[in-house]
Amino acid sequence: MLISIRKVFFNLKTALLILGIGGMILTAQLFHIAQYSERLGALKNQHLLIEKIVHTDLSDPKMADILINGAVSEISLSVKLSGEEALLDAFVNSNEEQASLLRSLEISSQAFQDNALFWSEALSISKDSAHLRMMNARTAFLGDIDRMMDYQVHIIQESIATAKMVAIFLFIAGFIVFLLYRYRLNQIYSDIDKACSVDTDGSAKLVLTQEIDFLLKRLIRRSSQNPLNPNLINPLSGLNNEKGLINAFNAKKAGKSGHNVFLSLFEIDHYTSLLNTLSKEDMGNIFKKLGDILNMYEQPLDVIAHTDDNHLVFLMSRNTKQLALEESEKIIHTVEESSFTTAQGPIKITLSGGFLLKPPAKSIDEGVEEALKLIEKAKETGGNRIAQQRNRHNSHN
Repeated sequence: MLISIRKVFFNLKTALLILGIGGMILTAQLFHIAQYSERLGALKNQHLLIEKIVHTDLSDPKMADILINGAVSEISLSVKLSGEEALLDAFVNSNEEQASLLRSLEISSQAFQDNALFWSEALSISKDSAHLRMMNARTAFLGDIDRMMDYQVHIIQESIATAKMVAIFLFIAGFIVFLLYRYRLNQIYSDIDKACSVDTDGSAKLVLTQEIDFLLKRLIRRSSQNPLNPNLINPLSGLNNEKGLINAFNAKKAGKSGHNVFLSLFEIDHYTSLLNTLSKEDMGNIFKKLGDILNMYEQPLDVIAHTDDNHLVFLMSRNTKQLALEESEKIIHTVEESSFTTAQGPIKITLSGGFLLKPPAKSIDEGVEEALKLIEKAKETGGNRIAQQRNRHNSHN
């Protein structure tokens, strides 16, 4: 089955988007871990400042006062930093638990700071009792610091675990995307290379992509096409006219043994409106482009024609009805997605179609008449679709 270049690039963009989102999540997690580490550092710093205060030499009251006041200020700042909000706090941990621990830390910190200042300023007679009160406050403060540190270590471990999982996913997904699309892009490049070499070596090329397959068929048809009798072509589009259709079909009939012949008839939706709006030259350009689109699906035993009443006939020799119908529907979709250049600027058009199996006993004209009825069925439901024979009793869908 041929792959679609459009689908390959759409899937590649989707894969890169997913990898990009994963990279953003990993970056956010690493930033989050860094913020938690700063909190942990602030808590460890409080340990050092507590020890600095309790071991301050009070023999020099002025120097002791300076040291203790400075340490107390640093403790206040460290407590504030240890409770600073991180980027993903609301998503990865309990805000209530953190708020509770932080409140307890602030209360015990303030109690220790007050007692430390009181101890440094107390008279000699009350130094011992002030020191005892400070040491009791120190014990409570250290307990709150340890609980907050345990909490920070826990959420750091959770963040690291998440970052690991994201990193493993990105590595595996990135490796799979690399292998898959390296293979797909090599296929596309190989097909492009084959398309470029068609005109030089003239050999048939096996391609794996739909779009290059269409181009190759078009190039092969044009390079092998013999000049046609002007009496057998429609001058507006350069395709076979009714006589050319019959002649080409009869010339290729011998090669159709063992193959079913299907007839697809196409009509431009709102054709009369276009005819009244556009010039003859613009209509000619539209039919030439429609002919090019049909040519992309043409195989060696197929015949394409442009009738005098401006319908496009596509006689397809295919192994199965489903294959022929799918190609007819692709033509409808390709026309819908295409732009057609006119003197008034690019325009969009759509086609309605009738599809049927051409019985050997029926003439092409009879098949066209039946297909015209099918087109009317397609137009009744809004056009831009193909209607087909449903059963032997000439009902349609």
